Amino acid sequence: MTWRELRNHLKGKVFLIGLTFVDQEGKVMEVYQTHGTVSKLTVDGFFKIRRADNSIFTIPYNRDTIKAAKEGEYREKTTGEIIKNPDFIMTWEVKTATHDKLEDIKKNGYTPTFDYSETQQPQRADEDELGENGLEL
Repeated sequence: MTWRELRNHLKGKVFLIGLTFVDQEGKVMEVYQTHGTVSKLTVDGFFKIRRADNSIFTIPYNRDTIKAAKEGEYREKTTGEIIKNPDFIMTWEVKTATHDKLEDIKKNGYTPTFDYSETQQPQRADEDELGENGLEL
């Protein structure tokens, strides 16, 4: 599946998102959950998730953080809201230094800073084949 096909496939899918916030020493500060529908997967690899309040939550695509959700009801620990039959679950551990940054991420999303100095240059996403089944979850 090409990147373009993956983007089209994921549009409209419901994601449950779990973020575990840790401080610089690795101590858990807070666990946060949210959910919404994929309105877009951008060409530069970020999900735009539309939540029930119509806000947009931005989070990167990383197939290692995504797994298919089993059919059933899921209760958000944060709000108590029940989500029926979501498509996918995504989890991240987010290292942050301050509670202000933590609140900003909960409101707007998580856009990590990548350090490419120790890695090879990434392939262009639209040139990358994602494997036989595409998602490789």
